[in-house]
Amino acid sequence: MTYISAKGVTSTSNSTTTPLGSGATFTGVGEQNNYSQVGVMCKTDNTGTLYFDFSNDGTNWDSTFPSSGFEVADGISEFHTAVKLGRYFRVRLVNDSGAQTYLRLTTYYGDNFVPSVTPLNQTVGIDSDATLTRSTVPQDEIRIGRRAGVTGWTKFAYRSNLTSGGGDEIIWANSTSSDTFTPMTSADTFDIEYDGTAGGSTDGAGTVGATELTISYIDSTGRPATATHTLGTDGDDTTAFSGLGINRVAVSASGTNKANKSEIKISTTSGGSTDVQAIIPAGGSVTQQAIYFNGSNDDSVAKFLYFNVNKLSGSNPKVTVLGWAYNRAIDTKFEVFRHVVDTQSENTVIIEDPVGFNLSPTDVLYFTANTDQNNTQITLRFSLNEYQRS
Repeated sequence: MTYISAKGVTSTSNSTTTPLGSGATFTGVGEQNNYSQVGVMCKTDNTGTLYFDFSNDGTNWDSTFPSSGFEVADGISEFHTAVKLGRYFRVRLVNDSGAQTYLRLTTYYGDNFVPSVTPLNQTVGIDSDATLTRSTVPQDEIRIGRRAGVTGWTKFAYRSNLTSGGGDEIIWANSTSSDTFTPMTSADTFDIEYDGTAGGSTDGAGTVGATELTISYIDSTGRPATATHTLGTDGDDTTAFSGLGINRVAVSASGTNKANKSEIKISTTSGGSTDVQAIIPAGGSVTQQAIYFNGSNDDSVAKFLYFNVNKLSGSNPKVTVLGWAYNRAIDTKFEVFRHVVDTQSENTVIIEDPVGFNLSPTDVLYFTANTDQNNTQITLRFSLNEYQRS
């Protein structure tokens, strides 16, 4: 005779298949039983937050796990377990804006739940309770998007027209030496200036150049976002979205030239053409600028910095490279890096920081350079990881 023991039960009071409306919450019924563990599986087509609530008396819900909740993604099966012991338990699901069209939330009680195991090819979320079963190269996985909640960035830039007496000039590929960069303090739409006059000249609809841009930016709430903009024909578009800064703009569709034919410049709408925030040089297809905007819910760690100063014929310029961190929350900028390059003795500087430089939420990291010789050229790149807090 074989005895088969029940490993657990399904809770009807903490399970539901009724979709939630925009901003609505499902709260289960507090239950106490002799099972020591609880597991919850949830899948829906709208984002939200899943909470485990615990109580010693069934009235006062003194403990919530995790405190910030589990992030529920659109169309992804969330499965989490926790130790319940003899406490009362209930599940809560808070739906974000937008109504669900389906919801499958099931709660299980048991004693012998084993840790979840993540398959070899699955992205690992920052709130996944899982034991990894693959040997990994962490930085590679961050860079190709297999570690949720962390994003790798490599920023690259050059400037070929540093001028003597020009002061601290932002390092970006700008054909207009008088343009300066000022971090945005309030959200605004962006104006995109391109050579598309009279039905399309070099870029824009129907041209051989750039016809579409993909813009990675910080939105009006301070969070990282991405938008696609189709260029028109008049050479002066305004985006449909507002933001607080631009991390990258890339040509995502083009004509037979396979790149933008002319320079594309992006400025704030209220500030006009003098408040430049991003530049794609002619033929480059992507912004070249040593500027990075950190999200309002993110920490970033920069560990790599490289720059090279060209030694002009018949001259040995001295160039001071400066790094700045501006924090929008306190409206203050800080000098965080300084290096003087004497091209008579060195041209290239590479820094790999074993500790890393931390960027706080809303920080803007950018680099400037000043020189004692006209037409000095500088190339710079830096890399960092951006970590979502919750």
